[in-house]
Amino acid sequence: MATDPLTLLMYRSWADIDRAVEGLTAKEATARYEGGSSIAWTFGHVACTLDSWINSRFQGLSPHPVISRPAFRSGGSGEVDDWPAVQAAVREVRDASRRFLDADPPPDLDRMIAYDGSIEDLRPIGLSLRYTLMRISAHHFVHVGEIVTIRSQRGHAVGEFPDWGRDLA
Repeated sequence: MATDPLTLLMYRSWADIDRAVEGLTAKEATARYEGGSSIAWTFGHVACTLDSWINSRFQGLSPHPVISRPAFRSGGSGEVDDWPAVQAAVREVRDASRRFLDADPPPDLDRMIAYDGSIEDLRPIGLSLRYTLMRISAHHFVHVGEIVTIRSQRGHAVGEFPDWGRDLA
């Protein structure tokens, strides 16, 4: 089990987004609301960075065949038609990341790797695992708020998150 607070923060972000999507039907998850992305797309979208940065770049694994599709990247269509496939793919991406992050000994969070992705400011300095964990966590939390808001507007409030931060203290 990972003990580093940044790894725990990322795991918390996964738990919160899982709670935000819990109980959605396929129809609810794949519907687009007011021109925005579907919840299913958003769920796959946040896993795309996880797969690209931790699994592919840091571990050297092949990109996940579902999650790595350009459709899940920023600027994608926001549409998904197979909610169960996205859920299964996200589990696979997370499992691969967890094996790496929970290894004994744990990976060096200050390890820097070359970066050639879409964030131009990172290209000259590279990507550290520490920054990666913070960025992925923040990305998840932003989209948790989006999903909870959409559900609330549709009359399906998911309630408060009273235990947030408890496992990080």
